[in-house]
Amino acid sequence: MTASVRDLQIGEMISVSAHWLDPQHKPLFLSIPEVAPLIGRVETVHAGLVAARDGDSSASTLRALGDEAESLDDRHDHLSRALFYSMLAAQHYELGKHVPNEAKAEVIESAREALFPERLNIVSASYQAEAGNAAQIAKLAEGELAPVLGAIHVDKDTSAKDVAMQLGDTGKQLGAVENQKPQAAAEAQKNAIAPAEVRKRMRAWAKVAGTILANLDESVAPAAMVDAIRAPLLAAAEKATARRRAKRAAKAKQAPEG
Repeated sequence: MTASVRDLQIGEMISVSAHWLDPQHKPLFLSIPEVAPLIGRVETVHAGLVAARDGDSSASTLRALGDEAESLDDRHDHLSRALFYSMLAAQHYELGKHVPNEAKAEVIESAREALFPERLNIVSASYQAEAGNAAQIAKLAEGELAPVLGAIHVDKDTSAKDVAMQLGDTGKQLGAVENQKPQAAAEAQKNAIAPAEVRKRMRAWAKVAGTILANLDESVAPAAMVDAIRAPLLAAAEKATARRRAKRAAKAKQAPEG
């Protein structure tokens, strides 16, 4: 199999050049006359790829924060509905008793209106608004509304107060994630590198790597030294080429017969 250095992915390229530039292996690279003059170019193309990868990492961090916020938002909404409807159920239960307890029902209703002044419209608000509202709910649940909420149970082991405190904790986490987003967005924008530029840097790396391979083929240095520099690149190139050929074969297999 003829391996091509152009088939390597960006991470594989960085791994190979990092191996050459590692303090343990760089002296060996510099001891081979045919490739030693290329060390500056190796450092340049390596740094370019690392910068491209780090830019992608910043974007990945921003996406991860978005995914986390979405998950916390879902939890916030479910807990809000659980609290709202458990209180509504308790209110109507008091009114549905053989002897309705209207006073207690009114207390529950007042507490529910204090926690949800706009009913469940909060689940459609911004993440920061949800976080602020959840904090207020937790504060009320710990304070003046604790007796009312503590007497309402969602299940045998969970009171409405417990749900309110879980909601507060979820809102706190959501607010913390939202506060990280502006900085993450700024980092992603600052580090963003256009795909065309990334491909250009990868081609530059491949050109240098190809030159190194060609020069090693002509080297008069001891075979062990040459192999120590060449082996990581050849191994990565062969793996990448095999991956490309397997992908091409799979596509050909899926193509309809003419």
